[in-house]
Amino acid sequence: MDETALGLEARPASAAPAAARRDGRVHGTPAPDYGEYAPEGWVNPVLVEQERQAAEERRRDAGQRQDAVPRRAADPTGPAPDERDVRRTRGSRSPRGSQPAPTSAPTSPYGASRLDFVLTVGLLFVGLWSVFGALSTGTVASVTREYVAGQFGEMSSPAALSSAAVVRVVILAAVFALVAWWSVRRLRARRWTFWVPLVGGVVASALGAVPMLVVVFQDPTVQEAIRRASGG
Repeated sequence: MDETALGLEARPASAAPAAARRDGRVHGTPAPDYGEYAPEGWVNPVLVEQERQAAEERRRDAGQRQDAVPRRAADPTGPAPDERDVRRTRGSRSPRGSQPAPTSAPTSPYGASRLDFVLTVGLLFVGLWSVFGALSTGTVASVTREYVAGQFGEMSSPAALSSAAVVRVVILAAVFALVAWWSVRRLRARRWTFWVPLVGGVVASALGAVPMLVVVFQDPTVQEAIRRASGG
């Protein structure tokens, strides 16, 4: 039946097949990009959101780095600390509430140890007692004269032994003062010190015997006895 006779408008048949796309575009035409036909001044909201998130992320990272770096109060114009040092410092901090590790206290306020301190003080006391004992020059001279008389005979000038005993006291006192001063310095430095009075005692004994031996071996009686003993 003719559509015109029924009062209907005649429409041309569509050239697109029945299976054509229903998006209004001609079949085979590529789809335009997003915003390609947008008016002038239009901004892609997706890109704007991405840039905003990136800027917010950068600000967050910058704030964290600024909190990690300690403020330089002493020298604000000095070089900034290295980020690796900051991380190392933050990592080495003890957790909140934990107590710092106790440091080992020295076993003795003086000397390398308590034993060293006790030995040093004891040996210095012995040396001081020897110095006080040497002050009895008359006793020292009398003992020496009796010993020489038993070995070589009576001395021709035994009075010289008293002068030699006085010189011996001066030597012993000087050596003891030097040893005591050196020992105190080493004790304060917490160094091994007990050997200092030992060496000082040996040196004092050797030096203190020198004036007595000089007087004894210069005596004519002693020299004659030594000459007879050697067969001269």
